[in-house]
Amino acid sequence: GTRRARVASIDASVHPSIASMSMSSALAPASASLAVRPRANTPGRPSTIRGSQTSTSSVRRRPSRCSLAPVRAIATDAKEAEVDANDDTPAEVLEVPEWHSRALVRDGRVFSETFPVRFDEVGADKSATMRTVASMIQECACNHAQGIWGRAQSMPADMLKDNLVWVCTRLHLQIDSYPRWGDQVQVNTWFEAQGRLAARRDWSLYYEDCRPSAVKDAEPECEIKPVGRATSVWVAFNLAKRRMARIPQAVVDLFQNQQLCDEPVMGPDYAVVKLPETGPDAHVAAFQVRRRDMDMNGHVNNVVYTEWLLEGVPESMWAEHELKEIEIEFRAEATFGETVETRCDAEVYEEGDTRADEKHVKHMAHQLMKQGDENPKTAEVVRARTYWVKK
Repeated sequence: GTRRARVASIDASVHPSIASMSMSSALAPASASLAVRPRANTPGRPSTIRGSQTSTSSVRRRPSRCSLAPVRAIATDAKEAEVDANDDTPAEVLEVPEWHSRALVRDGRVFSETFPVRFDEVGADKSATMRTVASMIQECACNHAQGIWGRAQSMPADMLKDNLVWVCTRLHLQIDSYPRWGDQVQVNTWFEAQGRLAARRDWSLYYEDCRPSAVKDAEPECEIKPVGRATSVWVAFNLAKRRMARIPQAVVDLFQNQQLCDEPVMGPDYAVVKLPETGPDAHVAAFQVRRRDMDMNGHVNNVVYTEWLLEGVPESMWAEHELKEIEIEFRAEATFGETVETRCDAEVYEEGDTRADEKHVKHMAHQLMKQGDENPKTAEVVRARTYWVKK
């Protein structure tokens, strides 16, 4: 028999601003070129949660134009392909849009990556969680490092030879809207050196919210929405001495061609605030550090800390409120075999603190403490604050 196949064409037009960008071979998709399409500018929205700032960053206002084409394109192509079921000729490979795309944009100073929200990353309501978002931004940052410093390299060669690695000392993550199972999230990240002591890394996150059209047989109605934003502080850490170190000057000089300056995602007036301790009536749960909790630097992964912090939150808070922000200070490291307590308590406001009047917002204080260490200063691993809004 004669083989008949009709494959719907896929829009693979490339926006001029991205067509000129070259990708590191280590980051190029394995089997397909990056499908991108032009997008209209999407202004960043100011958060309604206390402490957030409206950013003037053009990275937030003009996200890189990596495709967020929904999976419906794959289903459409499969439906339109007509293949004779009795023909045993090897089938042609259908070219479909990539789920997972990566690109260096803004003259190579911003890294953009698109992630699908997977089945095991959502809760009972099919929405992504704070842990999911924390995992996405961590993965995006690590892939950015590989894109500029080489495959399987998370730091420049001048740090590697001195046995130095990057560790995060502080993270602040704000959520505007949680994406749902099957959505695709575009994560943009960039960094800027803060002298030889630290570097700031920022992220902006967007997703394409698609819902069925009210018009019969019409394409779903889609809108680009902000997931949120995050900022962090990173320092050099000596693996042999297990303590912080100065960033080598050669690395600071290297940053001049890699960093994006003067575009803080939280705005120019953003300031770090002191995080409170938990009280004597804190809710307590304990976790033993497992092998799967460890990362390549020999201590518990930061995403795991985030998960443990939130496991200490009472069920009544989850039932009545939605988690919108988390601020974390990473103060020490936990290693395999240790037992860590997570403590959670409603934040106690000082006299005159206007946050006490915000009835629709709750603030929770968190700590992770090593069991068996009687010294509070050495026992404390992580301190955090979370912000919750009435559902």
